[in-house]
Amino acid sequence: MKTLEKMGNVEKGRLLAHLLPEELSNIVQYIEQQTTTFLHNETEIRSNWKGTLVTAEFWFTLVRNIDKSIKNCGSRLHKNHRWFADQLFDGYDALFTIYCLVEYSAKEECNLKLKQGIHFFFGDEPLILTIVNNNNHG
Repeated sequence: MKTLEKMGNVEKGRLLAHLLPEELSNIVQYIEQQTTTFLHNETEIRSNWKGTLVTAEFWFTLVRNIDKSIKNCGSRLHKNHRWFADQLFDGYDALFTIYCLVEYSAKEECNLKLKQGIHFFFGDEPLILTIVNNNNHG
């Protein structure tokens, strides 16, 4: 097995799924909620976006890619570790997934072992900071 430092995001995502398969549906559901929140509040988020290395245009491309993956793959993401990792942790799309995982780890409903796993594999600092005034979707 590779060391953590040599693992890519797909490998980390697959290992997280293998270790905590009972959490996959919760993870996917939270990511889906986040895509909905971002897409429903896109205008507001774009207007408040601060200059960073990650542009709003790039970020919303990631959001749409993940949203499309969730819609196309459905429950396969909950049941198949390979699908979960390949669809949600591949390439730059992993940035949005990792953002969601770190956000989810701060929620009260996040399982302690999952929280620890997220922090171990992906850290505990948010990739971006957003402010959305609409709390119906988050």
